[in-house]
Amino acid sequence: MPRSRFLSGAVMAAATSLLASACTTGPAGGPSSGGARSGGTVKIGVTSDVTSFDPAKGAGATDYLVTSLLYQPLIGQDDGGTFVPGLADTWTSTPTKTTLTLKKGLTCSDGSALTAAQVVASLKRYRATSANALLTFGAANAGKKTGITGDDATGTVTITTAAPWGEVLAGLSGTGAGIICGAGLDAGAAALARGAVKGAATGPYEMATARRGASYELRLRKGFEAYPRFASMPAGKPADRLRIQISKNESTLANQLQTGALDLAPITGTDATRFKGDDTFTTKSAPIIRNYIGFNQRTGRPGTDPKVRKAIARAVSADAFNQVFGGTGQALTSYVDEKAACVSTDKSLLTKTDKAAAKQVLKGVSIKLEGSNAVAGGAGNSYVAEALRAAGAEVKLINADNATWATDVTANQGDWDATVYPLITGALARGGTFLLGPEPAKGGLNYGAVKNAEYAKNYVAATSTTDRNAKCAAWQKAQAALLKANDVIPLATVDVRYIARKGISFATPSGSLTLSTLRITG
Repeated sequence: MPRSRFLSGAVMAAATSLLASACTTGPAGGPSSGGARSGGTVKIGVTSDVTSFDPAKGAGATDYLVTSLLYQPLIGQDDGGTFVPGLADTWTSTPTKTTLTLKKGLTCSDGSALTAAQVVASLKRYRATSANALLTFGAANAGKKTGITGDDATGTVTITTAAPWGEVLAGLSGTGAGIICGAGLDAGAAALARGAVKGAATGPYEMATARRGASYELRLRKGFEAYPRFASMPAGKPADRLRIQISKNESTLANQLQTGALDLAPITGTDATRFKGDDTFTTKSAPIIRNYIGFNQRTGRPGTDPKVRKAIARAVSADAFNQVFGGTGQALTSYVDEKAACVSTDKSLLTKTDKAAAKQVLKGVSIKLEGSNAVAGGAGNSYVAEALRAAGAEVKLINADNATWATDVTANQGDWDATVYPLITGALARGGTFLLGPEPAKGGLNYGAVKNAEYAKNYVAATSTTDRNAKCAAWQKAQAALLKANDVIPLATVDVRYIARKGISFATPSGSLTLSTLRITG
């Protein structure tokens, strides 16, 4: 089964402790000696180790952090779903054929030329080994139903699909689709997973030293020019070296920021408040988790009744949910956040809070609410439980550890009625796979057995076209169908705060810290 894009496994650890990044080797108060003039060394603290250096097997934020620096995708994805050049300079895409033209002069980390043939071999491996390939090429195009060919003379790579699928470009922009040079492919999966493979890297950095469980040092590739062209690319120079060190927790990272040992750290918890009003730091916020209520709609469950779903929507408040986490997130208007391409922002589609009306339906209704305690000890789940109890429901709250929650909710015929889904993806197509199609027993990802024909029809329409206007029109109809039926009750995001000392700049395309954009500016 493809890996869930909810908060699970190593992804859970990454989202709760997150990566924390970038400190210089110099004294407190500014970048290391040389600073922007030399590029310098930037230290990066993380609170979880790398599980695999193989880009196709990444499962957590630290994995994505490192592999995104080593293995560059063909394209990048900017705010609002705009695609930007990466290793590919130009492209054309239809629902059944995508052709990309590589930039001139691309090289692998050993200085050898990166050819179209090597890109094809890397993508074929991705197609065969990565769980994310299902949504890159479409479930109907599994295996050799997706054709991948290349032409070294013209520097072009062509992807064809048997069934129409309009999400190929989005899939190719993901970290998992990062291109591996021939040396890495020849070395094999075990060698790639362990770390440095000479000549394998296509990204701006190559591995210099690796000490599992302790630290990793990456060295800037001289002459690398194939950076993604994000709209907000900062000025300055990339660091000559990145030193990634494993730290204990966010409190330690905040201490290191305040003492000058760190220059940049993403922080999700209350430690971020230490920097409020401190003009020696700047803060950027972005969603890391998108929370919404979903239902088990199998026969005999209260969630099968649309009146019950609507009453639950009336009993809760997205703004109140957000306050549970300090009010630093954003109230949602769909199951993804406002930075997503084609997201619905029509608040009239949302069921308004009406506690009196909720009581008329929910009084005496038994609801088994299960949620993950991975974020703030499950405080959001507790808020939902108390809101439903206030509306008269008899609520059994299970604040489970993340592994138990993931097993219970994703299992066929799982024993639960409602859950707060912690979605980590910000893409409509990827997040929407959990709301249609077959149930787990039949090999699908529809964990709640949702049956919304209007949504399913428009999901297919949206993912079967590459025309932006047609795609967004279909997505608007799809989201409206879910919201009107209260199959999804949007709550709010839990945000990460990227706290940076002056002199360090970076971009957050699509709300995600992208370390290939990190620059030392002064």
